Amino acid sequence: MRENPVFRWTVTIVGVILVMVAMFWAETMHRAWREFKEAEKSERAGDMPMAILWHGTVISFYTPWSPWVNKSIERLFAIGKASEEKGDYKLAKDAYDEIVHRIYSIRSFYTPHKNKQTKAKELSEKVKQKIKI
Repeated sequence: MRENPVFRWTVTIVGVILVMVAMFWAETMHRAWREFKEAEKSERAGDMPMAILWHGTVISFYTPWSPWVNKSIERLFAIGKASEEKGDYKLAKDAYDEIVHRIYSIRSFYTPHKNKQTKAKELSEKVKQKIKI
């Protein structure tokens, strides 16, 4: 059976595909981690609009079981809540909208974090009512 060239080619091709998927997954996880560090740096510097953008970028690097994506979504909720409490409703809306739009950008045959997206939509609509035109 091991002498069968079809078997050897099949095992080789499957092995190469698995290695490529693992490399892609690892690279995406690394990029998400790197962008998360940039988001934290912007938050520490007090540049919240840039922190929102960086956290959104992390969400765009979605991979299943990524802790960085979950942390970025939670940080965006926290930025939104803190901004609301300060009365900066535009920044709060930007944070919530970033969650909504970035989750839309990563969906495929399923939508990850659908419940968080729904919550962010509701909060964004609530904050939108408070923005004075």
